[in-house]
Order: sequence, then structure tokens, then C-alpha cells
Amino acid sequence: MQLGCTYLIVRDMKGSIAFYEALLNMKADSRKLERWAQFHCGNTFALWNPEFDKELIRTNSDVSEHFNEAYLNYKQDSEVRYGNNVILNFNVTDLNAEYERVKSLDIGAVSEIFYINVVRPYHCFMIEDPDGNLIEITGDYNAESIKF
Repeated sequence: MQLGCTYLIVRDMKGSIAFYEALLNMKADSRKLERWAQFHCGNTFALWNPEFDKELIRTNSDVSEHFNEAYLNYKQDSEVRYGNNVILNFNVTDLNAEYERVKSLDIGAVSEIFYINVVRPYHCFMIEDPDGNLIEITGDYNAESIKF
């Protein structure tokens, strides 16, 4: 078995796409209306808006064109949870430069650079996306060159 894709459940597709396009410094590779967007950044990373499906089910007279009965039952019984249920980890070659770049984007609160040495020593910083999902960015770090 291989991991095909990791995707986040988001409320505001336009805002989330704008956030991740800025953070990843790339455009979404594909978009499907207000339901789906994906990025190829080492692996496939995608955004999914489950409210799109709920609205399509609510307003479409022929939902069998889009979904089978099992999916309709699943959507009826499932509750959507947003934010802080996954941590995305992105690796960069120059953590100092990436830290400065992400701070300059002004797309959310950026933590200080952390040093962690539990399984192995590394440096990282954190930022939250518009839904509160945590993003950890790691890479080679030079303590002397960072501007606070």
C-alpha cells in the first residue's frame, strides 16, 4: 500500500487556496469548483471542502449522478471537524530564508524557531492555516543569521 494523497478539510476554499499558494510558493495544480484543489510539493497535498458535497446533495434533484447510496448515508451521519487534527511537515533546505519568507507573507502568526531533540535533533517553526491546522517547517538552520 502507498499513500496517494494527504488532504485537509477546509471551510473556505478561496482563502485556503490563497494561503497554501502563498506558503508553498506555487499555484494549485488542479481545482474542481469549490470542492477540491491539489498541490504537488514532494507528494500530493490537497484541500477538500465537504460543504460542497452537502450543498450538492441538498440542491440537486438527481444526486445519483454524483454519489451512490452508501456515500449519501455516510454524509448524512457524519460530522465534519475542522482544524488542528493533523500537522503537515514541510522540509526546506534553508530554514532561515524560509522563516523570513513566510513571515513576510503576513498570512498568519508564525512561531519563533524551535529546537527539538527527542527522536533526533532538529529546528522548526510553526504556522496555522485559516482552519487552524498546524504546519511545521523544518530544515537546515543557522542560529547566527536569523533576524528577530
